[in-house]
Amino acid sequence: MFHQPILHVVALLLDYPDDELLQNLPEIAFALESLDNAHKKEVIMLHDHIKWMQSLAPLQLEALYVNTFDWNPSCDLHLSNHILPEDDRGRGDVLVRLLEYYSTYGWAPGARALPDFLPVVLDFAATLEIEESYIFLSSADESIQILRNNLSEIQSPYARLLEPVLYRSHFLSPISSGVSV
Repeated sequence: MFHQPILHVVALLLDYPDDELLQNLPEIAFALESLDNAHKKEVIMLHDHIKWMQSLAPLQLEALYVNTFDWNPSCDLHLSNHILPEDDRGRGDVLVRLLEYYSTYGWAPGARALPDFLPVVLDFAATLEIEESYIFLSSADESIQILRNNLSEIQSPYARLLEPVLYRSHFLSPISSGVSV
């Protein structure tokens, strides 16, 4: 159950655009209309992002995703990479602590990605009550802000997807002035 479904939608849209995701975009767009805790500007922005995704050929979207997130270390979706070098032993500790934290809620990220992969973090945060989600996401503010800034710098359409996340971690001012459409 998602207490904050907007975070789940953002997680979906930040994940690799495989055939399954592309086929589900119309359903995701339809579901946006009934989201709780979503501001109108967020819904509009997410609809616009979905339309953008649908306007590209699947291979073009996949290539853009890989070039943005996999080939560009400054835009890596693994949050600990933005504050710790990959060979830093502290990164392993962060990953273990995240797994332990997830398990205290009876939640597991599955084998598809490391626990600090932003879509995984957001899917977990979406299951939390608003206050718990705020506390959890606020601990990742620095990494998410760095990622958003790096995506903005390369003018990536994915940068705007981080606005609702930062709003929910209270990093940004209220969404009515924080979401760029």
